[in-house]
Amino acid sequence: MGGLRLVGQQRIALMICLIAVLSAPTVAVPIIDSNVQMRIDQIVNDAIAEHCTPGAALVIGTAKGIIYSKGYGRLTYDLDSASVTLDTMWDLASCSKATATTIATLLLIQDGKLGLDDHVFKFLPMFDTEDKRAITIRHLLSHTSGLPAYTNAEKVEADRRPGESRADALIRWIANLPLVYKTGEGLRYSCLNFIVLARVNEEVSGVSQETLLRRRVFVPLRMLNSGYYLSERQKALCAPTVGKPNFRQGVVHDPLAYYLQSHGYHCSGNAGFFSSANDLSNLCRMILSNGSWEGRCILRPEIVDLIFTNQVPQSVGVSRGAGWALYSRYPYATELNVGPQKACVGHDGYTGTYIHLDRMSGTFLIILTNRVYPDDTARLNLARPILTILRQSDPLYTAMN
Repeated sequence: MGGLRLVGQQRIALMICLIAVLSAPTVAVPIIDSNVQMRIDQIVNDAIAEHCTPGAALVIGTAKGIIYSKGYGRLTYDLDSASVTLDTMWDLASCSKATATTIATLLLIQDGKLGLDDHVFKFLPMFDTEDKRAITIRHLLSHTSGLPAYTNAEKVEADRRPGESRADALIRWIANLPLVYKTGEGLRYSCLNFIVLARVNEEVSGVSQETLLRRRVFVPLRMLNSGYYLSERQKALCAPTVGKPNFRQGVVHDPLAYYLQSHGYHCSGNAGFFSSANDLSNLCRMILSNGSWEGRCILRPEIVDLIFTNQVPQSVGVSRGAGWALYSRYPYATELNVGPQKACVGHDGYTGTYIHLDRMSGTFLIILTNRVYPDDTARLNLARPILTILRQSDPLYTAMN
């Protein structure tokens, strides 16, 4: 028989995923009628008319399929620019943390190659110092490591040693930065956490983060327009992020990711992942299906649960899932979204991207824009008004009012 042969743990993992899908409760979903569509369209079209972004792509869906999807505007403000479609590719900026780096880490946890409480110095010896020795994978995923929020690429380059790669110079620089609080005793959102995490993923897997994800996620989920290092065809599909004279299309916007990824192997982890609305829809559907996709187990249900479960010590007083923000405030969540099986999580990105997963209603929202084109002066938050509309149209949430 020439098909895929499942043995041992693979067979068990598939059975667990199938049981979880078959036993999942049927949930109500927002009613995306013509009035709701019109209100959403108005919000996005107004943002384009006000030059907050040249274009946008939006998808609302469930584990079973798409409820509403649409491309708006163009790649740039030029009248001859290509129209946005659901296959347009976007620089996801910090959404890369949730949709790529976190997923890669969860795969390695599932494989038994990483543990949430494994210490980082086990994989990156330069973190074996008095102040960094306590940092674990969980601390990186939940932004409780104590590392600073960001650093300066020019300073890293000035400190780079002869023969040292940019990737190694950046990791060494981060390992030598002073902590802003003692590990595990605070929370500061930090790009450096995920730069370190991606490097751990690569050291553990023996391949680049992009290669790991392509083999285990992108190919099975048919995410054809997703990656860190893009072909010329893919670059042409991208919404630009920087205008002339330093035009960027299909090249990462984030300064640290731009510095690190200039040599074509390492993935920055904090940013640098490009994807489309169609591709991200498949990823969201897989997560909301408890890790299953078309009968194939990508992530086991208990691994997916880590996204929706608080990973921050109670003493810190803030909640975050593994790699994702864990919401408690309206309209991002309501008092009904309590506990891992009913939680709402999400993530945004500097370039104007946003992804939201509501486990209780079984729905997801994807909003992709390039609000940083031609520069990053435009302010834009489409998530709040659109989520408010969806809450008002969802039987689960309207019933409590």
